[in-house]
Amino acid sequence: MRICRFPLIVFLTFFTISASAQLNNRVFEDRMVVEEADSGKLWIGMNTLGFFKNNEYTGTIIDGYTLFGYQFQPFLSYNLTKNIRIDAGGYFQKDFGNNKFSTTAPIFSFKWRKKEYSVIFGNLESSLNHRLIEPLYDFERVLNNRLETGAQLQLNREDFFVDAWIDWQYMQYWRDPKQEQLVAGLSLQKRVLKIGSGALSIPLQVVSRHQGGQLDVAGLPIQTLFNTAVGLNWTQPISGRVNQVTLNGFYVYDKDITLTRQAYIDGDGLYVNGSVSTSFGLNVMASYWQGREFMAFQGGKIYQSVSFFDPTKIQPSPQLMIFRFLYDYRVDQNLTLSLRYEPYFDMSFKTFQYSYGLYINYRDRYFMMRRKK
Repeated sequence: MRICRFPLIVFLTFFTISASAQLNNRVFEDRMVVEEADSGKLWIGMNTLGFFKNNEYTGTIIDGYTLFGYQFQPFLSYNLTKNIRIDAGGYFQKDFGNNKFSTTAPIFSFKWRKKEYSVIFGNLESSLNHRLIEPLYDFERVLNNRLETGAQLQLNREDFFVDAWIDWQYMQYWRDPKQEQLVAGLSLQKRVLKIGSGALSIPLQVVSRHQGGQLDVAGLPIQTLFNTAVGLNWTQPISGRVNQVTLNGFYVYDKDITLTRQAYIDGDGLYVNGSVSTSFGLNVMASYWQGREFMAFQGGKIYQSVSFFDPTKIQPSPQLMIFRFLYDYRVDQNLTLSLRYEPYFDMSFKTFQYSYGLYINYRDRYFMMRRKK
């Protein structure tokens, strides 16, 4: 295991002056609420997301590109009992400039909830719901690859968050030209200390991808990758227009335990970030990243040592200073408009990069009928 070689004083300085374990992506979370009062009720609902994200990247190992389109998910929701909810519907994604839907898929979810515990089968509470840090999970996956199917176990308490899941990404059949592929993950954050209104917690995150199987004719070796992160997180609520300050630091590590098909067998990084949240919807975040031969199969593209688009483009030790300005405006209880401006300075290439985006989230469901007793 290798540790990034930058002075400890830099780490401590940023940890002290920065002001969450991840970006504030709560408006993008789409959880299936199970309420006792909804037992026996049938609903019709829809989840929609309109998005525009422009990445003005140049002069590094990452090329610039734009994501522009919308997602539409109509569904029927039935609360079988006070603890069980079943959803069924469809998912449609339209990328502007493409005459066809880029994604169409059926949706089915079975969720059982008992107090703080939940079990989900089918389509998961996926993507940004896992609350992974961006070096392990790219924010853009909610825009172009958000669906996950498999099984999920959750614990959601004020002092303890746990999300464990298996996402079965490719099912293999006899003489298949592709390998079986699945991703398993664990995201947890445990509060270990509370002083006044402030709280210290320990986040731990692990994601693994396995490709293999015995029925295919691809002729490729089995591959198993691990990405992990562990850190400390301090959250301090404040009264006033600035209502919360959060500080954290992470050690991040990746490993190819099968020693196959990657430019690097393992790598690591230090990730220090924090945010100031306001009562009027603005979040300001500062982050520092230094990696060393780091590769994450679902991670943000700017953190990688190997280009997402061209594996011949390599930067063994990326070093970034990132600033983020995130503004969420709640137009209605179920409608949120989000604006983001995210500049960063690449210290390795000595270039200034930036991206900006506009997002419209609308989620609601409407009561149709109740089962007769």
